Amino acid sequence: MKKTVILILILLPIVLLITISFAGRILSNYQHISVERVFFVDGEGRELGADAMLTISTGETVATAIQIFPELAVDKRVNYTSSDEAVCTVDATGAVTGVGAGAAVIMVKTVDGNKVAMLHVSVRADGVTGVTLTPETLEMKLGESNTLQAVVEPYAALDKGVTYTTDNPAVVTVNAIGKVTAVGVGTATVTVTTKNGGFTDTCTVTVTSDIPPLRFDFSEAADIQQTGTGYICASPVVSLADFLLVDEAQLGAAEIHFRVISGEGATVDAAGVLTFTQAEVVVVEVYAGDVNDPISHVEVRLAWLS
Repeated sequence: MKKTVILILILLPIVLLITISFAGRILSNYQHISVERVFFVDGEGRELGADAMLTISTGETVATAIQIFPELAVDKRVNYTSSDEAVCTVDATGAVTGVGAGAAVIMVKTVDGNKVAMLHVSVRADGVTGVTLTPETLEMKLGESNTLQAVVEPYAALDKGVTYTTDNPAVVTVNAIGKVTAVGVGTATVTVTTKNGGFTDTCTVTVTSDIPPLRFDFSEAADIQQTGTGYICASPVVSLADFLLVDEAQLGAAEIHFRVISGEGATVDAAGVLTFTQAEVVVVEVYAGDVNDPISHVEVRLAWLS
């Protein structure tokens, strides 16, 4: 019994050494399994022949698949190239995108061993290449509706479907046929997107209210009375700014200016204080922005009879 135990103890290191050496050889061989070939496959994993053809439309993107042999190959990195990027392009995953009508070849090459496979591609001109939305800008009044026109290119494209979206539904809404409706004062961008290819174009819509951005309201003025198309002032000094209503949402940060455009001796200062020097009828203009190209303006006729 003791001899058996001693024998086992003597042989055990030798067995372990042989086992480790054998396992190391197996691992070493596995780590050096190289790529022998690469080939394109169809959706069911079957190898495509040399005459296989991928047919796509311009603007269309289609994924391709490859198989590397043997499956135990360690380095499976590959690179894709297109023989003519004016016809089609290919990304790092093998997805092919049609660019222009014609024929090209997609090549995949393995990093390990430089093994190569090729796939013929035919691109038809019936795919979408772009879209144009008109008009580019649109001004609308609150409550109005208008329909935008989307032209999908080329004319021969089979799928001319588009979708519309608005980035500010509080200002304008848009339906499936491009009809926009002004629901709030402000600015919004309407975007059209082609269903084929995802091409886009935009229209900037500005919505204003029907109420003029500059207007006078003398209804609360105790010493100013309306008469016909003008007003009679009981005092020779009137602060017009007190009765001026300004819609800042429409005018933004534009400066407001006052000036007398009709009258003999009356003056109006920058603060909007009108001063009569004699009994007369004057016309005062209030404008926003540049006097030569105002954003908005309003005129008021006032008389002081002394």
